[in-house]
Amino acid sequence: MTDEQKFHQSAAAILSAVGGKENVASVFHCMTRLRFLLKDNSLPNIDEIKKIDGVLGAQLSGGQFQVIIGPNVAKVYTELCKIGGFTEQAAVDVDAAADNADKPKEKLTAKTIGQKILNGLTGSITPVLPIFICAGLLKMIVIILGPGMLGVLSETSGLYTVLSFAGDAGFYFLPVFLGYTSAKQFKANPLIGMLLGAILIHPSFIEAVTNGTSLDFLGLPITPMTYSSSVIPIILVVWIMSYVERFWNKVIPEMLKIMLVPFLTVLIMLPLSLVVLAPLGVILGSFISTFFLWLHSVLGPWGIALLGAVYALLIMTGMHHPLNLAVFATLSSVGYDKIVFVAGTSASMALAGIALAFAIKSKKAENRSIGFSSFFLLEIAGITEPTIYGIALPYVRPFIAQAIGGFCGALYMGFMNVKMYNLTGSNILGLTGFIGKDSGNFMHAVIGSIIAFVVAFVALFIIGFDEDKN
Repeated sequence: MTDEQKFHQSAAAILSAVGGKENVASVFHCMTRLRFLLKDNSLPNIDEIKKIDGVLGAQLSGGQFQVIIGPNVAKVYTELCKIGGFTEQAAVDVDAAADNADKPKEKLTAKTIGQKILNGLTGSITPVLPIFICAGLLKMIVIILGPGMLGVLSETSGLYTVLSFAGDAGFYFLPVFLGYTSAKQFKANPLIGMLLGAILIHPSFIEAVTNGTSLDFLGLPITPMTYSSSVIPIILVVWIMSYVERFWNKVIPEMLKIMLVPFLTVLIMLPLSLVVLAPLGVILGSFISTFFLWLHSVLGPWGIALLGAVYALLIMTGMHHPLNLAVFATLSSVGYDKIVFVAGTSASMALAGIALAFAIKSKKAENRSIGFSSFFLLEIAGITEPTIYGIALPYVRPFIAQAIGGFCGALYMGFMNVKMYNLTGSNILGLTGFIGKDSGNFMHAVIGSIIAFVVAFVALFIIGFDEDKN
């Protein structure tokens, strides 16, 4: 059987198990999951779906029925669309699709409100991750080649200067990038979102803030704050802007919309942004950063270790997203993170350890294949789901081994006060994010990662697992 036939067979089985095409209001996919918006969420048989070849797991989350496939999700999705006659989509906005699906309105509760806020933040920030990573790598090159480490480049050299401002630009202009992605997320005009982001970092405004010049808008005092490299303020601004723009689109005649809707939207948003929303966003971001620093001061390395032990469980439930979002605020305000991504790195290395141990210890050829492929996918591509859903969750004991390794690695890095300076990834190259002016920081990050990997690897060999119990 060819790979295409296997994907077709899996897609057909999945479609049947979720209640057939008649039960599907919409279907799309992310990097590892098929995401169904179903008319009746009671029809899918999760246990049966998990038994389908190529399926790593299934769950109902945030009104979506999610089937975890892993790196082959796009191929299965293509076959699914062919079978069901669905329109194939690429890079679907999850929230937009959910809004457009023919389904009853979700009852507003504290849980659903929190989910909507989380979806809004995640949908706004995730598309900007490549910029974070690119800018971080550029800054990392400057640090490695600069006078603080290898000394290949002097601070006065042209290459040093160009690489420095190129890396800084990725962070400095974040409000502009996020203005675009936030507007896409909230279904508003992305160019107006970019304009509002650009206003927050206009040189004249920055100069006035730096010089302490008082500003006002028709008598309303503008709080002097710097918004370059900030995350929360522009997302908050664009979220409110989406409602303002929607209102003008409803009341302004079609022939005048192209001129008046952008103008009136920006006119309303100027005082709202500079007087209320953007300062509030800075306060919220500062509160998040302060909370994590306080948590670290109270629990110290043990708190990081506990997070390293449960981080894989948080990935399963999606609760790692709020933590990751908090890191963006921390990076913007203090320039590093020494809690969440430190624990996440340890957990990721521990997952790699159990994947390799599973591959070596397994007697069944199929399980060895799952183990090795999961290991390489994690270390090369940074994809954790195959290890979590293909190894840790089905056999349980690997989860215990992973938690032990994640705890030990994170504990060491916590005691060594390891900091992550740049966002990179979950794979082996993600360790480059720990490179900073303190050369010892990177060394301790590597040692902590090795501890997590080795401890998890050895732990799984000691406690073992039953291949016949899945």
